[in-house]
Amino acid sequence: MGPSNVGGRLTSVVVHPTNADAIWVGAAGGGVWRSKDGGATWSGLWHKQESLNVGSLAIDLRSPNVIYCGTGEANLSADSYPGAGVYRSTDSGDSWALWAPMKQYGLPGRIGTIAVDPFDSLHIRAGGVSHSDTDPSGMFVTTDGGVTWKRENFVSPKGYFCHGITFHPKQRGVIFAAIHERGIRSGIWRTIDGGVSWIHLTGKLPSPELFRRTSLAIAPSEPRTVYAIASDDSDGVLGVFVSKDLGDTWSSIGGTHFRREGQMSYGITIAVHPTNAGHVLCGGVDLHRTTNGGATWRQVTHWDAERGSEQYAHADHHCLALPSAAPGRVYDCNDGGMDRSDDGGRKWKNCSKGLAVTMYYDLDVAPTDARSFGGGTQDNGTCITQDGGPDTHREILGGDGGWMVYSPQRATRLYASYYNFNIFRLQGSKEPTDVSPPATKAEREGIWMCYITIDPNRPATVFTGTSRVWKTTNQGNLWKPVSGHLDRSSITAIEVAAANSKHVYVGTENGGFFRSVDGGKSWSGNLAGAQLPGRLISRIETHPSKESTVFVTTAGGGNSHVFRSTDAGSSWTDVDKGKLPAVPHSAIVVPPDDPDTIYVSNDAGVFVTYDGGISWVNFSRNLPNVMAVDLVYHEGEGALWAATYGRSIWRIKVR
Repeated sequence: MGPSNVGGRLTSVVVHPTNADAIWVGAAGGGVWRSKDGGATWSGLWHKQESLNVGSLAIDLRSPNVIYCGTGEANLSADSYPGAGVYRSTDSGDSWALWAPMKQYGLPGRIGTIAVDPFDSLHIRAGGVSHSDTDPSGMFVTTDGGVTWKRENFVSPKGYFCHGITFHPKQRGVIFAAIHERGIRSGIWRTIDGGVSWIHLTGKLPSPELFRRTSLAIAPSEPRTVYAIASDDSDGVLGVFVSKDLGDTWSSIGGTHFRREGQMSYGITIAVHPTNAGHVLCGGVDLHRTTNGGATWRQVTHWDAERGSEQYAHADHHCLALPSAAPGRVYDCNDGGMDRSDDGGRKWKNCSKGLAVTMYYDLDVAPTDARSFGGGTQDNGTCITQDGGPDTHREILGGDGGWMVYSPQRATRLYASYYNFNIFRLQGSKEPTDVSPPATKAEREGIWMCYITIDPNRPATVFTGTSRVWKTTNQGNLWKPVSGHLDRSSITAIEVAAANSKHVYVGTENGGFFRSVDGGKSWSGNLAGAQLPGRLISRIETHPSKESTVFVTTAGGGNSHVFRSTDAGSSWTDVDKGKLPAVPHSAIVVPPDDPDTIYVSNDAGVFVTYDGGISWVNFSRNLPNVMAVDLVYHEGEGALWAATYGRSIWRIKVR
């Protein structure tokens, strides 16, 4: 169901060495995609792989039909999800095999860099990070085409991060690596003997312990020239550096130009023009260019420029490619998909049409018109369509889009939000009206994404929450807090019972469950007790005709994630009983016209029970193997909708 015109976070790109129109990209949560026409059209190559979380790509220059994909995103954000190892294709991406399983070879779960030796296709290196001190990280190498792997311990036998690996294109045995060791061995390393021994390059660079994530690039036309951009401990730019003697000595060339750049641990990249060694593009939130080796710089993308303008490219740049087969062309992977320049980075155009890799936080479908649907997305705002078309989605709010909910009476009325408790009311073609509750600054900043729900029987009444419940009875014109701070964690789910609006249920990040039986005037204490697992409550759903029958789903680990109460939360029954995947669950739906059926979504897909939880069936069908983060049942259409974190929105008829 789209969107196919919005894009989503891309982490990596490779280009065919002799055909600049043939490109492959990796999506953070959406697998590998291919374009044969320079980004004008796209084909999804991955669907049911063990993991669709992509961190890196590499192409074998000696045999460019061979492509490697390191799975697991390595961008160090909370939503950088792990993978399954390294996949390989030997037919330009038509088919793939899990070539180096993560568990079998002890590889990192988040492989952010992979490189093939241009002189020896059996010599491949991968670098990765971890979110846990007990998981593998660092640089790993195979010299026998993947039969065996070993971890490189020249930095440390303990865990360290390897963010970049670059083989020299002309001198066999020369390899550069970007390392973060959380200490004096961080920075840039080099070997000249194929990895037998490594040297820490420190000549005229800042002290090594100041280095965090670093990106490297060798100038193809002058391969003794090496560039680097490094982040510091405050997520800013430590510096941009150049060496003209293969890394022995370095010069700082960034000056003060990059002082306003940020989020460099999340998005950082650098690349050099194939025929002009002084022409460099690099950046993080935005891109910057020099054409004279760093003597002067110019910011060449502006994330806040008008969409479609020549200076606009989406924010947060993760990877650049300047193909040797088309000097001047630039492919740029970012949080909005792909942007392209054909003049070395001066002018930009978006090439994300057809890249259905949008990462959704939530979803809603207008009850009165199923052609109107949308939701909040990662860094692509809150997007909706009003005609149901996959390529007609449009952004109604920017940033990281939050919770969105349609009026039960009109498809042209809805509430949408973005992070930190910013809520807007939209009516028809009018500009969005800010109806954010008057919470304190500290209270607003304490909530990432606020839950919003409309009373199904009184549409002017809306509930939302921080660590306390807020209520309006006049469509957001006046809000009042109607509870205390509950368990002082963020409210993550709110349900107003369709069978009786006086029954309002609330779940929290700490796993607390609270109820009101008088429309929010008074509240119980925490009813979760020992029967609920004390994990984030991701969704609450009531039976369509029984206000005291309540279902909840929970996130986190453990074996059970779906629970039912028939006494308004006073006691609970485990509906899951370990029959569902032991992964975080995100949503639950009880169709009003089929209340014995229960659908749930989780990190492994969509599941259904037709007998109240006695047995469960995997209902994922043809869904890609991605996280299903939200479900909506549309009674008028008899259809179930699913939002995914990496492959946009899907729909299936169920009656």
